Amino acid sequence: MLEVGMTIAVRRGGSPLRVVTTDSYARPSGVDGVSGVRRRCFLIIDPQALVRHGLALTLASLHDGAQTWQAGTPAEALGLLSQATNVPDVVLMDADGLGTERMTAIADFLAKVQGVPAIIMSSAFTPAETRTLLTAGAVACLLKSDPSAVLAEAVALALTREGYVQMPYGMLTTAVAVPAAEDRADFASVSRLTNRQRDIFRLLLSGCSNKEIARQLGVLEGTVKVHVRAMMQKLGARNRTQIAILAARTGFRAECA
Repeated sequence: MLEVGMTIAVRRGGSPLRVVTTDSYARPSGVDGVSGVRRRCFLIIDPQALVRHGLALTLASLHDGAQTWQAGTPAEALGLLSQATNVPDVVLMDADGLGTERMTAIADFLAKVQGVPAIIMSSAFTPAETRTLLTAGAVACLLKSDPSAVLAEAVALALTREGYVQMPYGMLTTAVAVPAAEDRADFASVSRLTNRQRDIFRLLLSGCSNKEIARQLGVLEGTVKVHVRAMMQKLGARNRTQIAILAARTGFRAECA
């Protein structure tokens, strides 16, 4: 029987594949630091130097010869990446030190490092936050209370790049319960959109610019801008990142043309 304290791994768009427990950890073959596998590189983002150092030691014990870059903030991390000649295999990022706008800050960072698996760590996640982060591109949401085996599994699965995501199992059971107040408010906001605004909403989520939206819908770009302003006002969003976060909370999906 599954326990709430477990972490479950699922494949994006699929059904649960495995459960990670405190006493059962099997690293997938070909993704560790064994002989013949290239040296792994990890980027650690955490405001506390001692925590960064501890994570670096843990990663070195899991992957022989692992290289770790360390940054205190997402901005500092982006600075390191701009000067690097290669990209990290996995990013490990603390969410607790980013303040009340942490979801926006993380979503912005993930948008700038697309293609690099990111593991987000926190002392607690709400179901809405978990959905937001996984939709934004994170491959795992780990609780800081998780045992080290869960971190090892998350890193190993991230390195496979096979589309796995991990989250606390309790998030799945909570997510099917009565929606939280913030989720109900988000659903109400989306329900107020007109059909045309919903079309634009979907195209925005698929990454289209205003010009591309105008071309696909057969309208003027100025018309699209008017709709976008009205839509953002209804949703209480200031930018496209906040629109993506709201979409994740409501389960609203992009439909590319």
